[in-house]
Amino acid sequence: MNIELTEQQQHALDVQSEQPLRVIDPRNNAAYYLVAVPRYEAVRELLEEERQQRAIRAVGLRNAADRIEEEP
Repeated sequence: MNIELTEQQQHALDVQSEQPLRVIDPRNNAAYYLVAVPRYEAVRELLEEERQQRAIRAVGLRNAADRIEEEP
């Protein structure tokens, strides 16, 4: 789903172009960051790579533990 920015939000983005824009949901005071798609995609890729590296390390540790247990 896409939503269009209000004029106030557009102005805030223009003023704060180098940093993500923090927005507040007035219903529950939850905070969100509004970031450009390329920046979001770059961060998402980094997080996914980190998750994959953790999974690889976990498998490696499990395999090493299994080998240690198998040794006579």
